[in-house]
Amino acid sequence: MTVAERLRDFQQAVREAVQRHLPRADWTLEQKRGIVLDGRIELDDETFISIYFNALTRKTSYALIRQGQRLAGYDNYKFWHYHPPGEVDIHQPCDEPTPEEAIVSLIEGLSR
Repeated sequence: MTVAERLRDFQQAVREAVQRHLPRADWTLEQKRGIVLDGRIELDDETFISIYFNALTRKTSYALIRQGQRLAGYDNYKFWHYHPPGEVDIHQPCDEPTPEEAIVSLIEGLSR
């Protein structure tokens, strides 16, 4: 799979997840340098999900942010891991989540 195909597939997966689970959310997904997608899904005035994907290096991160503080997240720095709500310094190993799995998990983290 080419870098362009990975970028396109990731973007489509995010779009479908947002449409399915957050149809009223304001969101952006900006392509940079032809290899990076940088996104933001606004949940309310103080809370958003940040998404980063580099199709060349495959570095990926999802973070739930409220008032400038990370509440939970997923990323693959060194290995795939999860930062649970309230314990963002924890690196809990996990399988690579799909964009939909990550987004749904972070939304659910708001209620914990």
